[in-house]
Amino acid sequence: MLKIKKPIALLLTACMAFSLVSCSTGNEKNAPALTGGFHVNWLDSGIFENIDKMGQVSISDDFAAAVNYEWAKKQVADFAYPVSSFGECMKLVSGNIRSMIADDSYHNKNIDLVRAADKLYSDWDYRNSLGIEPFKKYLGYIDDIKTIDDVSSYMLDNEKNPFAISFVKLNHVKSEAVDGYRVVMIEKPSLTLGKAQDYFDISEDAYKIKDRNDRKIRYLLGRCGYSEKQIKDTILGNYRMEAGLVQLDFSTSTDYTVTLSRAEVTDLAGNYPFTDLLKHYSVTESDHFMGETTYLDKLETIYVQKNVEDMKAFFRARLVLESIGYLDREAFDFSMDANVDRSNKFAERNDISMEMRFFGVCTATSLTAALNQAYLDYYYDENVYNEVKGFINIVKEKYKGLIEANENLSDTSKKALYEKLDKMRENVILPSNKADFTTVDFKTKEDGGSILDIMCDLYRIENEHVGEMTGTPVPRGFWDIYDSMESTTLTGATYDMRENAIYIKLGILVEPMYSANATIEQKLGSFVSVLGHEISHAFDTEGIKYDADGKLRTVVSTKEMTNWLNVIVKIGNHFDGYSPFEGSGAYENSGIRLSSEVIADAEGLKVAMMIAKDYEKFDYDLFFRSYAVFWRCLEPKQDQMRSLVKDSHPLEYLRINYTLVQFDEFVETYGIKKSNGMYMDPSERILIW
Repeated sequence: MLKIKKPIALLLTACMAFSLVSCSTGNEKNAPALTGGFHVNWLDSGIFENIDKMGQVSISDDFAAAVNYEWAKKQVADFAYPVSSFGECMKLVSGNIRSMIADDSYHNKNIDLVRAADKLYSDWDYRNSLGIEPFKKYLGYIDDIKTIDDVSSYMLDNEKNPFAISFVKLNHVKSEAVDGYRVVMIEKPSLTLGKAQDYFDISEDAYKIKDRNDRKIRYLLGRCGYSEKQIKDTILGNYRMEAGLVQLDFSTSTDYTVTLSRAEVTDLAGNYPFTDLLKHYSVTESDHFMGETTYLDKLETIYVQKNVEDMKAFFRARLVLESIGYLDREAFDFSMDANVDRSNKFAERNDISMEMRFFGVCTATSLTAALNQAYLDYYYDENVYNEVKGFINIVKEKYKGLIEANENLSDTSKKALYEKLDKMRENVILPSNKADFTTVDFKTKEDGGSILDIMCDLYRIENEHVGEMTGTPVPRGFWDIYDSMESTTLTGATYDMRENAIYIKLGILVEPMYSANATIEQKLGSFVSVLGHEISHAFDTEGIKYDADGKLRTVVSTKEMTNWLNVIVKIGNHFDGYSPFEGSGAYENSGIRLSSEVIADAEGLKVAMMIAKDYEKFDYDLFFRSYAVFWRCLEPKQDQMRSLVKDSHPLEYLRINYTLVQFDEFVETYGIKKSNGMYMDPSERILIW
């Protein structure tokens, strides 16, 4: 049995005795005193409870509420899709995927694999007929483990280990130490509590995570016939194993400037079968490794026979948590109910549509590549691509004008910022590579297969792709079609500061966020402002720390950085202490957390307005309304509470109002006076440029 330090052992004992209670969320009446002359104080027009109140405010006092009132009245709080413009795009994309799957005339390897997975996932009658038998099959392989050699064999057997569970995860990342290549990233496995630090100093969130995950483990192992003692031993053994893994190396950050050679990491691994792992997944060409190498160095000290039972407990727990949502309706419903935060009085079960859930299955695995390729082959429109690329070029030229006009920057700094714009990689709609599933065959519904069976293939492909990405040169800003976080079918756009690259996805270039037939005011107020937003991230409070090649090297002087630091303070003064609704809690430390996104919102809209000046008789009213429509959103209170403490973006209605009050054009269009809620004194504005 694995021995752990006393603090961790005490933590685990305390966890077992823990029972959830409602926690205090604070009260807006007791919000901390604020400094500065402007404070966010608009109606929370992002919740259903305030829709009637939205109709009682004016544009000059609360633009977001007034403009989106008529839309809000028509919405239904079922949350099968997010109730927002983003949600409408997601619904349209999901519908497109469903239509594509249903098109019997459309055949290729990619869409056929997506269809096969859809049949296994979306057919509840079939899933119910299988019950939990698919899980029991894979659980049996874990029960059969007797020796440390059996553990090694299990971790490398994709036919028995559907989620490729092991004590080392492989990934590929860009490193500042190696130009032109991706580096093999060594990581700890996923942990039940989520964060390594919670095994030393458990947080309130970790208590909640432990409660729901323990319930899932008890439930599913109980359905498999495990006794109460066996279940308890599994839960305790799992936490002992995870605490032991964390104890090996408590590092929480990665140094992207240092890599080790293959020989060095092989030597570090010692008796742990790391070399076998690399060979099994054909990660054979790269000579550059980074990540949790200290962890790898110490792993052999606990990878011993006496800890086999705890290793099995870890495997069982991970198998439960990965599998429970893919089994029959009873298991699925139990998992969904367990996910409800029982300490939050506003928490409700969130039943999104099955189309969205299947879409999530695809984008969470390597199947995202097959889906993306099939979708692009079916729906790609070169005219949309060309229009977006054209607007990106215009936005970048306008940004150069902003840089040139900035009197606080030296010529050297301006040159560095110009270079960053010129070298920025523009990824629009089309990833850099194509999906290749030619050798893949799923065990289908007709063959008696299950979703767990195809996970065997998908996780094997994911790990083998690490070898593909690290074995050959990869240029900066490479958009990997297998990257689930950057799936082009997602509704979104991103900027990667370590790649100096923007990613504009096809999933956001659909109505209501984009239409080829929209007016110039609608285009600038919606997706073009997003293009400006993403490009602005290169120069926000975080992006400014990286150079044109994505290396951690601030491109302006310390003195010049003062402007950025002052903006952080202003944002904190404006947001801290604001509570959307009674019992919600309030913003804290928002200057640091929100500044990058707040700045990008404002600068993105500013660039869009610079483009507007090139058009005669430009309709600013339609432009500002289009911006408000783009960010409109109604969501559950529990989601807003989560955003208050975790999200780097302000709540959507705040994004609308807080961005608009930064501009003279807005004030002039609506005759905003100092007494109005939509007025901000120019001295309080947070524009960098």
